[in-house]
Amino acid sequence: MKGRRLILLALALALTSILATSATTNARPLVCTMDLIKISLGPPHPEWGPNTWSGTISGIIEGNIYFYKTGGKLVGQANHFEEVWLITDDEYNMILMGTDEGVVSLKSFSYRMSGVVTDAAPQYESLIGRKVYMRGDIDFLTPPVSTAIFRVN
Repeated sequence: MKGRRLILLALALALTSILATSATTNARPLVCTMDLIKISLGPPHPEWGPNTWSGTISGIIEGNIYFYKTGGKLVGQANHFEEVWLITDDEYNMILMGTDEGVVSLKSFSYRMSGVVTDAAPQYESLIGRKVYMRGDIDFLTPPVSTAIFRVN
């Protein structure tokens, strides 16, 4: 009887430890900043379509980020879009990849989008399936540029 209690106590402590670790990992978002430039005239990705924005990402993850438009439509003063995004290191090895949907206000030139991490390098595999949020403003210079926040919850 005493052995059973010890086993149950050990299992309860192990489960509590796993849940606490999981809650701590999921409670802390990964936040980075992006500096982007519109390059819609660049070559299309063979699987995804034209690369519409690219730039650098810095913070917890450092590297390059690319956005490939996969769909969208203009509705009044709002440009709705769908895209695939890819983060690479300086040697173009994939760090994170995912999809998102968003909207650009044609009045304020601010945008927001949300999506999900669909693939990751081994050190970031725990992020697969997690939600992604991005927001920023576009400065319509020639070519257009943007500074934005990239967040994985």
